Amino acid sequence: MQNRLVVLVKHALPELRAGVAPRHWTLGGRGEAGARRLATELRKLGAFRLEHSPEPKASRSAELIAVELGLERHERRGFEELDRPASPILSRAEHTAHNARLFATPSLAVVGNESADRALARFEAALAAAVSDTLAHEHLVVITHGTVIALLVAAHNAIDGFALWQRLQCPSFVVLLADGYRLREVRDAIASDAASE
Repeated sequence: MQNRLVVLVKHALPELRAGVAPRHWTLGGRGEAGARRLATELRKLGAFRLEHSPEPKASRSAELIAVELGLERHERRGFEELDRPASPILSRAEHTAHNARLFATPSLAVVGNESADRALARFEAALAAAVSDTLAHEHLVVITHGTVIALLVAAHNAIDGFALWQRLQCPSFVVLLADGYRLREVRDAIASDAASE
């Protein structure tokens, strides 16, 4: 297939849980409804392979999409978000400030134990493997997380990664060409109740 696409999807809206590491957060009712609406948007792609991060909010988003569209789904390590520790729920301003530092100093582990540079290398390796596993007549859809999406897109396009991260809601997606990860489209939000995480 010419012009094969890679669609990187920020998972549906999770329930924020104070004192629980974000990697363990799950979807609530609004998130599950958003994932089903996301399936309607993804159906327009035609044939695609569905992969996802092991984190519960991404895994459940992918599960609901797979059920809606009658697809298999494939979990892949490497598609996780940066590992953030359990903490009180941050205000939007605090969360934004943390990520501003992360994008500004990519070699440093600003939040948790992983730097932006290390997260990007991990994510790129997983994505290359997923593209390789995708059949020639299929696009690739990956249900993953906002920071790693923004890091990947910024690494391959003339775009500000932090600004993109600020745009991406739960759920939302970017559409890239599989060859070179050139950006074709940003869908900021899919559902009317989308929110940032």
